[in-house]
Amino acid sequence: MASPRRKPSVIALELLNCIDQNNGRASKWDLIKIVGNESQFRHWVTEFLIKDKFITDKQESNYIFYMKTQTGELLHKLLKNGVLVRAFLKLSGKRLRRS
Repeated sequence: MASPRRKPSVIALELLNCIDQNNGRASKWDLIKIVGNESQFRHWVTEFLIKDKFITDKQESNYIFYMKTQTGELLHKLLKNGVLVRAFLKLSGKRLRRS
């Protein structure tokens, strides 16, 4: 039985939570466990979170660690508040619908 597909906002929240749960820095392997594979890691971490400056990477010895930036902290707070995320989704290029 396949697990249900996660929403992008849930995946981003899980990645940012992972960084917090690891004392403010997560390893590549910590983040791969959340997204599932190297390809998804590149998609989510390299092409989105790092590219848009929500997180930064730092080489230490043979390891790379990922940490949130100030913008990443703000994104994390917004994602934790699901009401704001739903409001942004309603405003994101679509007309507001009557509820």
